[in-house]
Amino acid sequence: MESRCKIIYSLHIVLSPETAPYVLDQEVREPDPEILSLNSELVASDETIVRYLREKEISFIRTGLGLLVNRYLVGNARMASPMNSNGCGRMQLNILVLQQNLKNIEDGVNLSRTSNYFDLFDKGPDAIVAKAKEVSEIQQKMAAEEDGAAPAGEVFTYDELKDLMELCYSQQLNDPERGVTAAAKREMADKMLNLSEFLWQS
Repeated sequence: MESRCKIIYSLHIVLSPETAPYVLDQEVREPDPEILSLNSELVASDETIVRYLREKEISFIRTGLGLLVNRYLVGNARMASPMNSNGCGRMQLNILVLQQNLKNIEDGVNLSRTSNYFDLFDKGPDAIVAKAKEVSEIQQKMAAEEDGAAPAGEVFTYDELKDLMELCYSQQLNDPERGVTAAAKREMADKMLNLSEFLWQS
């Protein structure tokens, strides 16, 4: 519980624009201090459990850390609003550094779901709509197959893609110029309609 609470607390700080903004004028080349601190604490905690616990207990504590990170960052991405491309790069760097550290703790850990989610931000609104279409096709295929086979592509929910779409327009929506804000609202409404056509209540 301590490790998981620390992960949630640290990621909450990392996602908050009040701690470090996600609208940046230049690329970020160093991960957030909070990510480095989290990595150090997770390693220290893991060294302690390896010293004092048996393999079964160690495995129990380690399993699911990556899943927690994936779910928290994707499920709470809207907290990082407003965001631009350089801000997204900052997020991706944090994800990469965190994944490299978790690989030394949990076997098979993979934060690709979170990384792919923010990759869609960089690709823009049309890519998010295309992903919604892809997810809809995957869901239809799964429903038609009796064996319920695992999906072949990355699946995101309607709410997750909706939040990401809003994040894509967040910088324009926070622009002091009324014309920019109004245009962004119109364009976002159009893209949201496209999104809902594929994944509404999915």
